[in-house]
Amino acid sequence: MSARTLAICALVASAFAGCASTPSTSHHHHGPEAASSAPGPEHPEIGVIVAAPDRGFLGNEEVGDAFAGLARHRNAELVFVTDERTRDSLAVAIAAVQARGARQAVVLPLFVSSGERGFRTLGDVVAKGGWAIPLTLGQRFGESYLAVELLADRFRAIPERAGRRAVVLGHGARDEADRGVMAGELQALADRAAAGFGFEAVKVAVWLARGEGRDSGESALAQAMDGPRPAVVPFELGPKMDSMMSFGAEVRGDLGKAPVSASLTPDPLIALWMEREANRHAPLADADIGVVFLAHGADFHWNDRMRRAVDSVVARHKVEFAFCMADAPLVERAIRRLEARGARAAVVVRVFGLRSSFQGTVERMLGLDIEGGGSAAGGGHADHGHGHGHGHGGASDEPPARIRTALRLATVGGLEDSPLFAEALLDRALSLSKDPARETVVLVAHGAGPDAQNDHWRGLLGSLATQMRAGAGAKFRAIKFGTWREDWPDKREPEIAAIRAMVEEGSRDGGRVIVIPARTTSEGPEDELLQGLTYVLGSGFAPHRLFEAWVEGQIRDGVAILRGTAKPAPPPAGHDHHHH
Repeated sequence: MSARTLAICALVASAFAGCASTPSTSHHHHGPEAASSAPGPEHPEIGVIVAAPDRGFLGNEEVGDAFAGLARHRNAELVFVTDERTRDSLAVAIAAVQARGARQAVVLPLFVSSGERGFRTLGDVVAKGGWAIPLTLGQRFGESYLAVELLADRFRAIPERAGRRAVVLGHGARDEADRGVMAGELQALADRAAAGFGFEAVKVAVWLARGEGRDSGESALAQAMDGPRPAVVPFELGPKMDSMMSFGAEVRGDLGKAPVSASLTPDPLIALWMEREANRHAPLADADIGVVFLAHGADFHWNDRMRRAVDSVVARHKVEFAFCMADAPLVERAIRRLEARGARAAVVVRVFGLRSSFQGTVERMLGLDIEGGGSAAGGGHADHGHGHGHGHGGASDEPPARIRTALRLATVGGLEDSPLFAEALLDRALSLSKDPARETVVLVAHGAGPDAQNDHWRGLLGSLATQMRAGAGAKFRAIKFGTWREDWPDKREPEIAAIRAMVEEGSRDGGRVIVIPARTTSEGPEDELLQGLTYVLGSGFAPHRLFEAWVEGQIRDGVAILRGTAKPAPPPAGHDHHHH
């Protein structure tokens, strides 16, 4: 950068250092004043302390504006992190939330990276202990899926993105070692946010907290800018004394015609992050938890059948339906309806045959691909449909936004070879049976196109058949199974022929055949594909008392995930086709 820039950076740093001598909290953002004309705070027993880097007047005001909404309904305080005086500021905040009934407190760090000087200071202060009430340090903003979404929004604002280089700027490293930490964490965050935008490359450059007379970030920026049509995206909570004396303004002044995006604040996602993190640290009552019932969907009668199949579940829980193949707008509609009904958390139950059906799609739209350990590309586990795109996103030239909510979210689902599924299918067969010793039960499923996935389906059907034989199914002459694979012209003919042969063989010598679709509900293409043969056709899992029991079990599993008492089971590797 120019000598002029270095001089102004030094001025900003000097002014910023002077600002650190002011009190570390802004009294007009405190909870007591906001709460004086409103009902008492929610969950006053848990104090929420947002800790942000001290940026100077405008930057601190923007953070305070985002905090104001939280302070209106939670026992909350805002602290600006400076130096060793931060401990006194934090003690004052703790005393304030304790006076309003807090028996414990959580500090929510509004920092992008663990390498930021302020975050290091905050961690050291909290770790020293000696607080009046138990104090824990929550997750950084940079670890949230909302941070990825905020950066993705900045990328969306860049014109003509294809083939362009995006350069993401960080600020606040304490030294060279921490600059390396920040660069690594910021690069990982940027790679996630940039997935699908078509950039030529995404590079990062990190500034040291002070730039007085040394190369605080200029060399890294010059190297990162060495590419086609660079666009610069500051993603930092650096100095912001006013609109002119700020890190972002200096970057814009030096880069000439290169596009430079807005900084982290102001942005509504900052306030949403505060709400969400406070929500994550509050206890969850059963009444706080909603359910999104996500199933394939069809015509009115199919959908109505599934609704009625869970009448007792609806009577016990806040339930919203989303009949689709993981269509983000419909899932978001259900989540917004749950928010309006007062939910603070939600379990998305995927009512499909396989656990992996649309799992990656749903995890991505909920941000669980980031916070739950999914892939950097935002996919989690793969989802394959009938050879064409399912889920959300369509043919857009940019990745769709994730659902942005303060609700705590979890997703579960997949019938697989559940014992409840096996018992219900056996019940279907027994209800149609007249003389089990002369009857053959044939389980049929949709199957999958790829051979490995179809083999998985056959393994599930084999397990279901074995479970059925272990009970009252032992009375039947035989229990056989097969997959139709009807949506794959190059695979279906042998499968159809094999199932027809089972029905023909079971009908010989006075035999009788009962065909049971191993589906979530209703029937499949049996009447069309078995035309001309004699058999009795049953129906799938729902409606059935055991289907309701399965849904309740899924909800319990999801609630356990939300409350941190369980972890979601990993899907079977490589099996990701959906099933009605």
